[in-house]
Amino acid sequence: MKALIVDDEMHVREAVRYFIPWENYGIKDVYEAGNGKEAIEIIQSERPALIFTDMVMPLMDGSQLLKWIHENSPRSKTIVISGYQDFNYVKPAIMYGGTDYLLKPLNSKQLVAAAERALSMWKQEEEEWIASLDQKIQLNVLRPVYWDKLLTDFVSGAIPYSKLNPQRLEEELGLSRGTKHVMVAVLSLHPVNRRFLDRLHDDLELASYVTVNVCNEVLAEGNCGHAFRYLNAGADVVLLFWDSSDSFKERLQQINEAMQRTYQVQFDIGWGSAWAFPEGIRASFEQSMMALRRRNLLEQDQRIHEYRRRSGDETPSPFTPYIEKFKFAVMSGSSEKINEAVDEWYTQISKMQVITAEQLESWHEEFTAELLRSQKDLFSRTQPSELSSLRMELPYDEMGNFSMEYWKDQIVNTLQDISSEFVGTKKLDSQLVKDIKQYIHTNYHQEITLQHIADRFFISRENVSRKFKQVSSENLSEYLSKLRIDKAKQLLRSSDLRLSQISTMVGFQDEKYFSRVFKKVTGMTPREYRRAD
Repeated sequence: MKALIVDDEMHVREAVRYFIPWENYGIKDVYEAGNGKEAIEIIQSERPALIFTDMVMPLMDGSQLLKWIHENSPRSKTIVISGYQDFNYVKPAIMYGGTDYLLKPLNSKQLVAAAERALSMWKQEEEEWIASLDQKIQLNVLRPVYWDKLLTDFVSGAIPYSKLNPQRLEEELGLSRGTKHVMVAVLSLHPVNRRFLDRLHDDLELASYVTVNVCNEVLAEGNCGHAFRYLNAGADVVLLFWDSSDSFKERLQQINEAMQRTYQVQFDIGWGSAWAFPEGIRASFEQSMMALRRRNLLEQDQRIHEYRRRSGDETPSPFTPYIEKFKFAVMSGSSEKINEAVDEWYTQISKMQVITAEQLESWHEEFTAELLRSQKDLFSRTQPSELSSLRMELPYDEMGNFSMEYWKDQIVNTLQDISSEFVGTKKLDSQLVKDIKQYIHTNYHQEITLQHIADRFFISRENVSRKFKQVSSENLSEYLSKLRIDKAKQLLRSSDLRLSQISTMVGFQDEKYFSRVFKKVTGMTPREYRRAD
């Protein structure tokens, strides 16, 4: 089971996450969202059993989210966490099936009790749902869905073998209760072969359906196994092979040959070791998943991948030695320097003999994170810029094959986009600092604070300080002090005004403070400076 916490206040999300002993209830994955729109995306992809939601949030409030959950994810149980007792907030929770309405500040005992009630209801309804499906199994249209659901839960370890009804397994699928060993293979539709998907009108669910049908046609010839759609994230089609599957590797090759003849496409298939049935089925499934993740993307003619233990140290990210070079190339604003830096990286990466799918995903995430960190360093904005090019795709071509050239092109284009924006922002920042300096030169004799500057130029105090430092290489306060002291020097040299008068004229309201600052900047007191002159 999975859970989701929806609240625009981070400390509330952290409190819910902290107070509830998730593992005690079989919940391993707990997701968080700051508003209703983010929550909907997570619900659509993860289908959490339990959802905690605030009522007052930006973009989409709790009332709208509860209505959406009621219509689109009715099996999820919702608990409302609110700071208001207003009936207008309680009413949606009642209308759309909320199991509890808790008031902030949160009480740990109430929170845990509410979670237990909701999860108990969810489990009861889940059992009733499965029982209902079992009663309707005679309807052919429900049989694939029924078995996809049960077998998905079985191989992932969510339900035991006894819950599958072994007799019906034998009747429907041919999986004998006397089976001693089982092997699992996983066929991946990802990365997507665009030509295959285009033929099916971009319907990924239909793609998995027709792939399962082809697999089962091949497996039916020897009554050696069964294929089904895996309904959880991380896999697409799972194939079970039992005792009579001595030639199962040939069967996997036959499946790809059949897909090639019918749809002009082949898929990567990972397979695990033989394990005792039924207790070893999850281990074989996890091995097959790992075999896919550890496949060498550079060997594109190899489609069938056997699980092997990891050997040797992990290869470090190929981006690490080049992050600074990429950053300096971006700051230069030169397309030529960017190309040179990426060419140097490409020369090294091209020498690699092995790049696994697991490594590629890890490197891709690390590099994207580095780009975001670099943006925060390069751009003096409160929020990092939202460049669409930062949402880099994994470098697979339209055939679903890893492409080194596509990878290189993506990186070049992304760095050039960041560089173009950086150069433009730098020009704007330079003009802003120039205007701030002009304002200071005109008003140095008056009280000037960061807040005064921020209000006048409509930016935050933090941005004023950061932009000024980046462009001028000195703090705004230091610049202002030096300017005032320079003006004071002129008055000390050219007039007989008292120090108190000069202090006020250059923006210091306190003569003693003026003297301390003057000495700090010049190394002399104002009187010593006047006598020396």
